[in-house]
Amino acid sequence: MNPRLPKSFLPYVLRLLPIAACTVATPASAQNLISNGTFEGEEIGPWWGHADEGAEAVQTLEVVEGRMCSTVAEGEAGTDPWHVIIGLSEVPLVANQHYRFSVSASATTAREIRVKTGLGDAPYTDYILQRLNVTTEPQTFTFTYLNIREDAEAQLQFQVGGHVGQLCLDDIVFEPVDPPEVPAYVTPSMTGHPLKAYTSVVKMGTAVDTPIFLTNPQHNAIVAGEFSMITPANSMKMANIQPAKGVYDFTDTQALKAWADEHNIEFHGHPFIWHTQAPNWLVDDTELDREAMLEIMYDHIDKVSAAFPGLPYWDVVNEAIDQVPSDPADPSSPKVWGYRPTIWHDRIGPDFIDLAFQRARMANPTSKLLYNDYNIEQKGNAKADRVYELIADMKTRGIPVDAVGFQSHYYVTAEGGTSGVPNMQAIKDNMARYAELGVEVHITECDFRIGKPLDDAKAQMQAKFYAELLQVCIDAPNCSHFTVWGLSDLDSWVPSTFPEYDFAHLFDSELKPKSAYHAMTQVFSAYPADSGPVGGTGGADGAGAASGAGGGDVVGAGGLGAGAETGAGGGDVGAGVGGADAGVGGGAAPSGGGGGGGCSVGPKTGFRAVGPFALGLAFAGLVWARRRARA
Repeated sequence: MNPRLPKSFLPYVLRLLPIAACTVATPASAQNLISNGTFEGEEIGPWWGHADEGAEAVQTLEVVEGRMCSTVAEGEAGTDPWHVIIGLSEVPLVANQHYRFSVSASATTAREIRVKTGLGDAPYTDYILQRLNVTTEPQTFTFTYLNIREDAEAQLQFQVGGHVGQLCLDDIVFEPVDPPEVPAYVTPSMTGHPLKAYTSVVKMGTAVDTPIFLTNPQHNAIVAGEFSMITPANSMKMANIQPAKGVYDFTDTQALKAWADEHNIEFHGHPFIWHTQAPNWLVDDTELDREAMLEIMYDHIDKVSAAFPGLPYWDVVNEAIDQVPSDPADPSSPKVWGYRPTIWHDRIGPDFIDLAFQRARMANPTSKLLYNDYNIEQKGNAKADRVYELIADMKTRGIPVDAVGFQSHYYVTAEGGTSGVPNMQAIKDNMARYAELGVEVHITECDFRIGKPLDDAKAQMQAKFYAELLQVCIDAPNCSHFTVWGLSDLDSWVPSTFPEYDFAHLFDSELKPKSAYHAMTQVFSAYPADSGPVGGTGGADGAGAASGAGGGDVVGAGGLGAGAETGAGGGDVGAGVGGADAGVGGGAAPSGGGGGGGCSVGPKTGFRAVGPFALGLAFAGLVWARRRARA
């Protein structure tokens, strides 16, 4: 009998956890937590199978020639990986412990399957540990990850739906191991200085997701070596941090914040109030009136602020402006830019923004408070103009908004179309009018996605975008922060949200720097660095201990071709953009972002809601001095 998924199940709630394979030292006390991983008998127990009846999925799970095999017929596979599951319950997992997972797998047709853990019960939390590309030939997959939650009865699952035929698994090992070694990091910047070496010019940050950030040593080393600020991409969103009313779960964010503190990296809180990734208990309770919603909003801001006191920046309200009917009573009336219909606006009223900022100031007296939104970067864009009017009005009335977050998500189409490429002068002009208001501008979620397939021309366009936007920020007296929305194509949010796009980030799916990264370091090369050349910066191991300071040698980027010169601010991107480096990552990169769905079946049920330049030295010195003066 197949147990049912909880009715509240939604596919977007899973946390994505792509993990880099690495070699670890196995403790003498290591013990395989899988009691039946070789299937030498006829029984599959304690493994169990589940097929989603709602998706009309059907699965036969049995031992075939010493392997556990799942067979699914045509029309019975469902459409998503979580529609067919092979699971194991009562797996004892210890918090802050690394585990090594290994499995031999093959299938009658090539496919991707997912390895997942499920922990806790109210809240129940899903982590996708790894995506495995299974072929017709048996191959062994091995990876190591850090578990950050305690659960003596956790679940281990293979999500295998969406494919017909037979999938067979064997030699499954799941055992505790010592933390992996942390690689010393040497910046690939041709200047010898990482991005973080220019905080007096612009402070560089990246968004991170807790699992990969705490688990992949190479990823950690790059973040620690290149960036001076991080933003949690998902762990602070309300569905994750308050999964049940009044029940706060800070586990993931606390682990992330501890790592940031250890490495002297600033932490950008994101976000207090957003209509997306709100918990089901809040969205579904249509009886909540204004007073009840205000009580919930104030409690959420107060509790989260108290858990993470003194953060330098907070995104208070996220994405509150959208196109709406000019006549609310007539959905077909002409559209205008106004307040987005959300649980916050519709139940509290348009003053929810003012009230959220006022409460956030009470709870965070020294933090910079931001309004954050997308497609608001260019003056003359209707949405950008409407948000400017909103912020100007708030400033006039004394509402404590300190900065506006330009998310800055842009793109080039598959055909090379540039409709998604911004006008940099319009961004300059927009920053200038915010400066007149006394409002700072932060680039908060920058990426540039590429319509598949990747080619040199698109990669050069991406590099030009990142370089020019950085130069615009440097030139603006009120722009001092630039965050990219994800480190690499390995764990990108883009493919799962925009399936026809990928390759949006500064590092590729192998965590190698792309032309876009080198274009940004070329921009910074016109300005004095905060310190001398940086040879290497160690990351942190999974347990949080610092290790591995690199030597003083600087490794050049290498492999760059003579890319096209592109102008910004009167300078040249230079000959290093594009060329041979532009094609890196053209293979099939793992899908990233919020991942697909998940479920808890068997003994547990539950749900956890869960991507220029050769300026004269004199001019560079003037800009640098100005930055120093206002720092």
